Amino acid sequence: MTIPDSATNRSLSRAEIRATVKHLRTEVDGTVFLVKFAVFLVLTGLGGVLAMQSFLAAQIGGTILLGLMFAHAAELQHQTLHSLGLRNRAANTAAGVALGIPMLISFAAYRASHLRHHRDLGTPQNREFFDYGDQYGSGTARSRWAVPFSWLVRFSMFHHYLAFCRNEVRALRGADMEGENATTSRRIRRDHHVILAVVAVLAAVSAVTDPLLILRVWVIPLVLVAAPVHAAIELPEHFRCETLDQDPFANTRTIRSNRLMMWFTNGNNFHVEHHLMPNLPIERLPDLHAEVSDSLRYYHRSYVRYFRDLVKGR
Repeated sequence: MTIPDSATNRSLSRAEIRATVKHLRTEVDGTVFLVKFAVFLVLTGLGGVLAMQSFLAAQIGGTILLGLMFAHAAELQHQTLHSLGLRNRAANTAAGVALGIPMLISFAAYRASHLRHHRDLGTPQNREFFDYGDQYGSGTARSRWAVPFSWLVRFSMFHHYLAFCRNEVRALRGADMEGENATTSRRIRRDHHVILAVVAVLAAVSAVTDPLLILRVWVIPLVLVAAPVHAAIELPEHFRCETLDQDPFANTRTIRSNRLMMWFTNGNNFHVEHHLMPNLPIERLPDLHAEVSDSLRYYHRSYVRYFRDLVKGR
């Protein structure tokens, strides 16, 4: 069954839409997620090996592959935020915590903030976990330097890393996190302790074996590749959409793209569909897209077309 045309669809509540496509709901398939997790580990390991080679071409290839996998890990982590990775809650959390380590993302902090984003999108209360400055492209800065600076801030993910450092200080002090209750704060501190421990171990191994190790397999891929790639993945979601309208067809964008990008973004390209049914298994988002595609207001057939239109000011 296909959802009615856009004019009719905008009058339907999300509950009515979900009722229409309830046949798409299936149980979470942990096997699929484990395969994706295994592929991530293999490619990350390959990237690490290449990055430590002596010849430049391998180093560059390894750096790029590592950075891409760090960004991909954040997309896999997003799946765990909604408990859509593994059926077991503890295993789902463990996977989510691990996947956040490369990009310094606390699973608990991201989850709490992200679920509020789903609740508040379309209202002035909406906030996102990743702060890009001019979050949705509504800024009025048009000076010679302000515009490029705003894009630099976005693609460097400066605000995210600054927030991580601030929360790390709170975690080391045993303090609660701003805006979070005691339980969530305790979980965020747990994540920060895990991340800090992993970084400390990597730094120690690097000091003993090769001082460049931590730079080659983590810092350089993170700064030069993972940060801008992750920012680019997130940019189309709501950028220059009608973010004060609670209708997902108005405040969110979908990009059809190809199978490679669907895998790499872990279904994030189907973002309208995800906001319509946040608890729908990632593997069913293409099926939901087929049901609602005629109703999409912000839609591009590929990431190339989206960024081309963005550059052209469309």
